Amino acid sequence: MRLLEIIVLGSLLGAIYLFFRQDKKLFLYGLFGGLTICLLHFYFEAYRWQMIPSYLLFVVIFIFYKTGVRGSLWTKSFLSVWLLVSVLLPYLVPVFSLPTPTGPHSIGTQTFQWTDSTRLEWFTDEDQDDYRKIMVQVWYPSGGSGTGNPEPYIDHIDIRAETIGNAGGFSGWLVGHIQLVKTHSYANITPEMSFSAYPVLILSHGITGMRQIHTTLIEDLASHGYVVAAPDHAYDCNLTVFQNGTTANYRSDITGHPDSVNIRRMQLNTRVSDIRFILDKLTELNTTSFICGMMNLNKVGVLGHSYGGATAIQSSYEDNRFNSCLVLDSWMNPIPDTVLTSGIQQPFLYLGRPNWGDSDYPSSPDLVNNFINANPKHKYQFILKNSQHLDFCDAPLFSPLSQWVLETGTIPAKKAVAITNNVTLSFFDRFLKGKSNGFPNNFSSDPYIITR
Repeated sequence: MRLLEIIVLGSLLGAIYLFFRQDKKLFLYGLFGGLTICLLHFYFEAYRWQMIPSYLLFVVIFIFYKTGVRGSLWTKSFLSVWLLVSVLLPYLVPVFSLPTPTGPHSIGTQTFQWTDSTRLEWFTDEDQDDYRKIMVQVWYPSGGSGTGNPEPYIDHIDIRAETIGNAGGFSGWLVGHIQLVKTHSYANITPEMSFSAYPVLILSHGITGMRQIHTTLIEDLASHGYVVAAPDHAYDCNLTVFQNGTTANYRSDITGHPDSVNIRRMQLNTRVSDIRFILDKLTELNTTSFICGMMNLNKVGVLGHSYGGATAIQSSYEDNRFNSCLVLDSWMNPIPDTVLTSGIQQPFLYLGRPNWGDSDYPSSPDLVNNFINANPKHKYQFILKNSQHLDFCDAPLFSPLSQWVLETGTIPAKKAVAITNNVTLSFFDRFLKGKSNGFPNNFSSDPYIITR
């Protein structure tokens, strides 16, 4: 919970205590003070629906005071239950905070809409004039500090809320408070150009995912001196919102389709083309944009979560401009057999959960192990104990209830996020920056990591 929210709830508790003490003067002072804090909370932090019971409780206490209802058991029980709800609701559905990036750089960001005029849109093949469009956000190191407000965690929440809720299996209005979550990134701030050009990373999200769900990882990498680009893969993404306000909805729900694996492979080809196209566009930006010369395009890594992991693997197989590859709980089944049996040439790391048995597209241990064994060198597999599929993104931070309502495990949320960030940073520091950081042995003592 946010600071003023905690103070509001504390003032509620104080007002209830003074109400039962039957000290009229102190009670009214306490009630007035609580309402004043509410106004400050509205102004500095903004209203959210999870706090409605606490707002109303001030009114209820005053009504009880005016009607003379005080010391009965019913009154005490009623107010106690209402206070409990007022505390639990904002705690269980919080305006969560993203962990502070651990690197020395501030973070700038810019979002682009790019059209690949060489590809017709695979998902809308009935319209022969529809070329493939994607939204891509780029994060980069900055030496300055943002003078305005940091970027919101998710843009266009008024448009996205319903589809985000649908992906989680609940009503969209329940997630409207996400608009209050702030990142550590500032739009268009001056890039840090006093160092050598930075390595580049391209991140691919999972099915029904979106670029923002990996913000914590991306910001940490950017703060340590990486330029990171992440697309919304249109129609695979939860919802893509283009610059003119039009949208590309989610059209990849083919679970149970008798030919789903082959369809996934065709979709995978589209995603891989997205990643390679993004690298082409970054190459252009490196000579024409305000981040001109900032990127070292001889040191490029690709990473992805879930279906994005399969995307990263196949991208590495097809394009030797990628120098290293990391996947987070990656799908393996949609990857072509030729890729699975021959492996990739780049350094490779698989970080994932202990078991895929509950998935519609299970990545069996044999698939993972056989692929890793096919890689000629620098191949690693880390298993994160007590984790589930969404522990490798920001999802564990959404609520203390995440392991019951989302696909996260019993590993503590902050621990899951920190390990994902640290392992990813250490891997790319070793193979893109050439740092002697002890990887992979620097994780051998972590009780949550199993190395294979």
